[in-house]
Amino acid sequence: MTVDDEWKPEYWNLAVDLLKKYFGEFPMGPAVTFPTMRTSYPWANHRPRVVDSRVHAKNNDEYHGVERHAWQYHVTVQYTEAYHHFLMAAAMRYDDAQLMGAADAGHSSAIRYCIRHALFNKALAEVLGTGLPWPQPEQFGIDPEQHAKREARAERELDTSFSRQVP
Repeated sequence: MTVDDEWKPEYWNLAVDLLKKYFGEFPMGPAVTFPTMRTSYPWANHRPRVVDSRVHAKNNDEYHGVERHAWQYHVTVQYTEAYHHFLMAAAMRYDDAQLMGAADAGHSSAIRYCIRHALFNKALAEVLGTGLPWPQPEQFGIDPEQHAKREARAERELDTSFSRQVP
């Protein structure tokens, strides 16, 4: 199975609707949920068109936060929510790339990464409880070893978060 991991214009409206659903108005909702704590960021050093490098630091913290939530939904078998969050992260990354004027290879790869994971989680949600065979990461162009590492990281993050809350 080959998955189409290219950005599609129809993803934008869906992602904006999802951002509003989960975080309130876009872009302020994610900005409040994932505040930027860094006071400096070196983007402007090698990208002279970037007027204020804090914009990219802020965006970076936000879409990585949405991705962390996506992984946590994934490992807790909330596949629809994981699908939504990976799609939102892809849209936020796409928007950031547009803001910079062009998507470099790293940003393009990250957008495709989020889309592949979104589609994988959508497929998992569709088969959950049906008795049909489970989709596999490789069917979506996802490296199973990297996938397992990210799942383990999400599990650790959840365990750490819960251990702080439980006396």
